[in-house]
Amino acid sequence: MHFIVFNINKKGQKGISFIEATEYDGLLKMLDRDMVFPLKIIEVPPMISSIIPSFKNKISPEEVIEMMENLQLVIRAGLPLRQGIIDLAEDSENKKFKNMLFQIAEDVNKGKSLSSAFESYKDVVGTMILNLIKIGEETGQLELTLKRGASFLRRITTLKKKAKSALIYPSFAFFAVMGAMLVWMIYVLPQMTELFKEMNVELPFLTIAMMNISDFLANYIGYLIGGLVIFIALFKFAHKKYKIVRWYTDKLMLKIPVIKQVIISFNTAFISEYLRLALVSGIPIFSALDTLNKNIKNELFQKALQDATLEISRGKQLSVAFSNTKIFPSFTIRMMSVGESAGTLESQLDIVSSYYYEKVDNFAENIGKIIEPVVLIIVGGFMALVMVGLMGPMYDLISNVQ
Repeated sequence: MHFIVFNINKKGQKGISFIEATEYDGLLKMLDRDMVFPLKIIEVPPMISSIIPSFKNKISPEEVIEMMENLQLVIRAGLPLRQGIIDLAEDSENKKFKNMLFQIAEDVNKGKSLSSAFESYKDVVGTMILNLIKIGEETGQLELTLKRGASFLRRITTLKKKAKSALIYPSFAFFAVMGAMLVWMIYVLPQMTELFKEMNVELPFLTIAMMNISDFLANYIGYLIGGLVIFIALFKFAHKKYKIVRWYTDKLMLKIPVIKQVIISFNTAFISEYLRLALVSGIPIFSALDTLNKNIKNELFQKALQDATLEISRGKQLSVAFSNTKIFPSFTIRMMSVGESAGTLESQLDIVSSYYYEKVDNFAENIGKIIEPVVLIIVGGFMALVMVGLMGPMYDLISNVQ
């Protein structure tokens, strides 16, 4: 919920604030904590509130990790949970995070369980962590599950950063090379071809084609950039709204050699790590797979998990169900099979997640060396084309001068 608040602050100054809160009473408590007196409160209609993005004071994964680690220490020390949460809130500089913690502390003070208090903020902490907290409360191992959850989040957050960095470099290299080639075609080539025209040099087909492309780019580059911006905006909208667009996009990404390895390694590590965490925490495999299905962004892996869940419900082993999806690496299937046979599935999943975690890490560190030959081939091919297109006319020009 969002509210527009006309208020007077503790300095006696009038102002207008735009505030997000879970409920009206929670808003009043926020204002009271901040020593702000409301003159008038207007609730934003739910339809409008639901589409308002939260750009300011966004709660980062690092803050959630730190919160879980601190809560685990609070429980270990035997301190009151409510007071521990309030202490964390007072130490935070992120206003949105501070308000969330104060609201959770208030809910805990009313007698709610920690998982129930976090329910309103499951978009922040994630369904996976919420399930872990519930299991911890039910089994009396809340301290342990908080520690495991924090460790899981830290590992996955680091993995996401490394995967993104591995995918950003190829994109940057591609656009940098394309930009340099465009500058050469629009500004450098026309100056050279103008000299050929003045000297009445007979131009071969390749040179004429390059000149035509150069003229087209020079005349329509603004329209092309505008069209590209519109296309990207429409694509992002369609990608967010339509499942079929995400499906074919993800399918295309898995056909690009280097990117394919990064995506497969990341998703395999993520799935293996959570299944291991679910098993050691006592979460049923069906519940774990259902949670994974809701948290996996890649449509192909999401469909694979749905198919695997269906086969497991029919009595098949986890390794067989994963193997039939045809998307998980053979190493993963072998390790799962060994774990099921030996009764050590948890440790085998730990090996799998660590292996692919290191693989993504390796890609992130060495992506430059992998992409460099491709960039050199593109640049070399372009320069070879330019040289072939200009060498003949240049030779004719020199001959005419002589």
